[in-house]
Amino acid sequence: MYSALIIFLLAVFFAVAFSLQNSEPITLNFFSLTIQASRAVVFLSALASGVLLGALAFLPSLFKKSRLVTQQQKTITKLEEAAAERNLTPFNQEELPVELLEEVNDVAKT
Repeated sequence: MYSALIIFLLAVFFAVAFSLQNSEPITLNFFSLTIQASRAVVFLSALASGVLLGALAFLPSLFKKSRLVTQQQKTITKLEEAAAERNLTPFNQEELPVELLEEVNDVAKT
């Protein structure tokens, strides 16, 4: 927790130092729109919009993975219930005989 606070304070310090050193006004032209702002505001707003667009681009894959995890958890629950009905217990591969492990590995290779 303290490391996150320290990183946040460092980021604030560098943002303030950056804005103090880049305070001269510049003019932005976009088609017929003309805006005057300080260089620091322009740079920091460009950075913020880039972070926002990156986060928006990341969201679909995050939702897809979340759905996949939910489906897999449901499947695991169903399989555990089926195993409990048949009185099957999970096992450790270390407890299996070597011959059976070799046979399983051979089947997995094909």
